[in-house]
Amino acid sequence: MGMDKKKKAALAAVMQYLETERQQLAATGSPSRVVAIPDRSALFMPIPYSLSGRNGAMQVRTLMQYRALRG
Repeated sequence: MGMDKKKKAALAAVMQYLETERQQLAATGSPSRVVAIPDRSALFMPIPYSLSGRNGAMQVRTLMQYRALRG
């Protein structure tokens, strides 16, 4: 039961903090912090080494197929 009181107190403190931030933002009329949105295109750039590894694997597969179908 003591832990339940601690959880309630922590939740109340967080809610109070959020409410004071909301009030401060309303009073100033503009956000106090500017959050930059990261450019996600850099996350999906292919790595040259991975591409060369894939090409190498495909080439080995093709050579094995030629060898299997040769006779």
